[in-house]
Amino acid sequence: MSLKELISQAYKDKYAIGGFGVYNLESARAVIEAANITKKPVFLLVTEKSLDYAGFENLVEIIKRLKKESKTEVFLHLDHGSNVETVKKCIAAGFDSVMFDGSKLPLDQNIAISQNLRQAAHRKNIVYEAEIGQIGGQEDYQRSKIFKTNPSEALQFFNEVKPDMLAVAIGNIHGELTAAEQLDFTLLGMIQDSVKAPLVLHGCSNRGEREYKVAISEGVVKINIDTELREAFVEGVSGALKRREKDPREILNLACERISKQAQGKINVFSSTAL
Repeated sequence: MSLKELISQAYKDKYAIGGFGVYNLESARAVIEAANITKKPVFLLVTEKSLDYAGFENLVEIIKRLKKESKTEVFLHLDHGSNVETVKKCIAAGFDSVMFDGSKLPLDQNIAISQNLRQAAHRKNIVYEAEIGQIGGQEDYQRSKIFKTNPSEALQFFNEVKPDMLAVAIGNIHGELTAAEQLDFTLLGMIQDSVKAPLVLHGCSNRGEREYKVAISEGVVKINIDTELREAFVEGVSGALKRREKDPREILNLACERISKQAQGKINVFSSTAL
């Protein structure tokens, strides 16, 4: 089944595919292990900062090799690509899906750039994700205050761009969960009623299970998790150091076990259709 077909099926059958942030061999391997254990597909999300950190070719080749060894479907995805040339480079490199984040641009400019990039992605049978409305908080190179998606702008954007998935802002924030972060499910319902298409939520670490389920019931097919995996990695390293572990390989293995368990839990929640 192609990724586009999988997204359509998730939208129809009301489940979501987990998108998990990765940045090196260990994190990618841990998420793929979670996918293999649960026997569910996943997105491996790489950001521009991750590509800069590991080196574009290095990280892409590592993930492509791991994808070939995986027993289930794993999709390499550019997350929050704000540099047009980077998005084009990922398309040329054969990513499974790419996201251009033009949410900080004027609407007409976001539409124009997104149209061109969507066409470039579709020429290579690559899934295209776009964003309308700024997601608050900070993640890698992305920082912003909360600007919720306007349903009428979402409809205009969707009709003119026709992305395969549309990321929206309903109060979700990148980074650690704060008291100010309240998800506006009424707004999410209004957006879905307008566009009637697959939606994406970013910045969704540490939410309650019912919140995920409600989002999925309103047409969300991809939910991005990053902060929780970083926290799991740090907890694993800290635990290993407290045990006075001296072998870096064992330290990393313990950290990756934490990442895998965290990802497994999210995958199981996202893939269930029951509220």
